[in-house]
Amino acid sequence: MHLDYDGGNVLRETVRWSRFLAIVGMVGIGLMLLLVPLAGPRIITLYSAVLPGIEDFAWLILFVFLVIVAIAGLLVFMLYRFSILTRRGIETQDQAVFNRGLKGLKTYFLISGILALLSLLFNILSLTSLT
Repeated sequence: MHLDYDGGNVLRETVRWSRFLAIVGMVGIGLMLLLVPLAGPRIITLYSAVLPGIEDFAWLILFVFLVIVAIAGLLVFMLYRFSILTRRGIETQDQAVFNRGLKGLKTYFLISGILALLSLLFNILSLTSLT
């Protein structure tokens, strides 16, 4: 592995920030999972006043919520994996470990990009349905 001083410092700083963001993401996912049993029934009750019959679709809402949490968990895991493996690869000068860390970052950006494109597509579709 050949990293110059500046490249190594930039990567170490990137690893630190990505680890911080991954840990914050894990805490956020934990809070989201706590939200379901604590606030889920209350949210369904509030929405049932506006949308009668929503109680029948509570299982669907829970399923969609769990899919969102699973995708967020995968993103956070990939970011954390990048930070751990890249740092270990830099410290031990192990190219294989370093490459596995970068592969985690590639997967993180791939999933984020797909989600961004889907979000953009849904926004465009919702705008066209309004007109």
